[in-house]
Amino acid sequence: MNERKYKKIYEKLKCFEDINKISKAYSVNTGAISNILHQKTVRNVRKYHSRIVNKAPALVRSWKRGDTILELASKNNFPPALLASIMLKEMGYKSKTVIKNPDVLEDKRLRYELIKAIDVDFCYSPRAHSMQSGQGRMGEDLIHEWLEHCDLEFITESDMSKEPNTKTPDFLLSEPYKVDGIDVRWIESKAVFADEKEHKRYQLNQFSFYEDLYGPGMVVYWYGFLDTLVPNNYMITDYTFFEVMGYDVDRLINRTLTW
Repeated sequence: MNERKYKKIYEKLKCFEDINKISKAYSVNTGAISNILHQKTVRNVRKYHSRIVNKAPALVRSWKRGDTILELASKNNFPPALLASIMLKEMGYKSKTVIKNPDVLEDKRLRYELIKAIDVDFCYSPRAHSMQSGQGRMGEDLIHEWLEHCDLEFITESDMSKEPNTKTPDFLLSEPYKVDGIDVRWIESKAVFADEKEHKRYQLNQFSFYEDLYGPGMVVYWYGFLDTLVPNNYMITDYTFFEVMGYDVDRLINRTLTW
């Protein structure tokens, strides 16, 4: 995706309801649009999280005066489930336990509002986390299927976790396999859209280590990437690499959270 198009999409994406509209307007799959919105939300949380935590006593007071959790989340432009978690902790609850099982709350109003907050949070609710994990597994399953079809020997990240190296790619090939002129030795699957910030973070925390340990590799950004990205000693591709070979990628790239 070119940078100009990406910036327009990023700027116009405000909420979950925008996904289908923007997908049609810019002819970009809903999975990519959903992922860009997710990244935008996460970056906003990183920016304002400490401020919201510091406001927790005031948020609880506002709630006790009658403001709902959803109203407070809207006023503060913050994910409802995450805001509720911060408020629960301020109230003395074990927030992670309560978020997973709101029924443990005896306060009927708090229980009802927490359930509502969880239901509408497409980014930080347990259901959202489950969906995001599922997308990651689908990407890895497609690569696994492709490697087996190519009759290549490989080990997975779970196999490598038993070894002393802490930085391990999703797949490590026994022998290099040439793809588009690159002798691929390792493959990393990322169910994300990669802009410069996202790619730089992965390059610093993961890819550079894989290069040093194993040599050239392949990164799959399933939902696409900016065409300005410059990889080091590896190639970057997306869902189209597998689509042209007949693999069923539609269930992954057009999958969005449904509320």
